Amino acid sequence: MSSYKIIYEVSQFLQALLWNGFAGDQTIKQLVPSADSIVLMNPADTAKDTNRRLSLWLYQVTPDEYLRNSPMQRVSGRDDLVQFPPLSIDLCYLLTPSTGKPDGDQLVLGRAMQILNDSAVALLTSQEDANSAEELHISMCQRSLQELAEVWEALQQPYHLSVCYEICCLRIDSTRTERAMRIGDRNQMYQNNPAGALV
Repeated sequence: MSSYKIIYEVSQFLQALLWNGFAGDQTIKQLVPSADSIVLMNPADTAKDTNRRLSLWLYQVTPDEYLRNSPMQRVSGRDDLVQFPPLSIDLCYLLTPSTGKPDGDQLVLGRAMQILNDSAVALLTSQEDANSAEELHISMCQRSLQELAEVWEALQQPYHLSVCYEICCLRIDSTRTERAMRIGDRNQMYQNNPAGALV
């Protein structure tokens, strides 16, 4: 499990993952020349600067439906405390190339999708605790053209070639704890009833 910083750490991880894949490909490196060309800004702002070639925009955060009812957690080293369940979330990113050329956009998008597909399950080590890690599941989201168009309409921009990715299942630790009540002494009483007496 992780602190509230996990959302930003995942974004940084994805940036580094994409750049490491781009850096070894000379064709893509001509289109995305540096790690700074991969930005976390929305694609409408990215397109205004020719130095920004790929937008990795976190546009939605949703609760993870499979981990919503997690049990209370024991606090390490404290038998008298339990920690409230973590907040389990999924992150949705819009991946949009912006090279200024249709063929360049398609090449960058294809390579980015290849990298993310090859890293469908990745381990993210916590920056605060080297002994703690989150297993990330990276998958392409199936979004209709209408759903994508609505995102671009919200940005007040014409539709641009883009794909959606979902990252799950992230957990943000709760800071709430409560005392764990232990069972005290149990007393049992037995008595003999005379024959024929009502019990």
